[in-house]
Amino acid sequence: MKITITGDLYSGKSSVAKGVCEVMDYTYFSVGELQRRLAVEKGMSIMEYNDYVFQNNLDHEVDNRTMAIGIENENFIFDARLAWYFIPNSFKIYFKVDIDIAVERAMESNRGECENYTCVQEAKERIIGRRRLEVTRFNEIYNIDIDNDSNYDLVIDTSHMTMKAVIEKTIEKLRECSDKK
Repeated sequence: MKITITGDLYSGKSSVAKGVCEVMDYTYFSVGELQRRLAVEKGMSIMEYNDYVFQNNLDHEVDNRTMAIGIENENFIFDARLAWYFIPNSFKIYFKVDIDIAVERAMESNRGECENYTCVQEAKERIIGRRRLEVTRFNEIYNIDIDNDSNYDLVIDTSHMTMKAVIEKTIEKLRECSDKK
């Protein structure tokens, strides 16, 4: 099975993907981890790095690598904004989260120097700004609406769920899907 996970910032995508991989013994791929490392190497925030990628038309490098992973591998979870688009035969999952809960999670998380926030208001503004940039960028480059729920096989609102509950629900839905095949 090929599984792609995307969603709102701080919705728990990476944590759920890693938890599901552990239970199902799948391989984990993440564009976000790679981008955060590259942002730090360049001395940029993640938003500055995303803008840099957009301004220099570097998306195709990540896109090509994503497609290759989708072709060459089985039994994986790919945690990336557009993996669902570049691996069309995957089971596509989208996680939503309320913006205020996303901000709470952002303030509690430790993602290193590229995503540190000094206050709640700054976190909210930067999360909203980053999302706006992604929506615009993906619409301009690929003519897709990443906010359209019909793009995905499963949509889960993680706002008021524990990580364990999200992982359990995700695995349950994946097993249901697998049993139907």
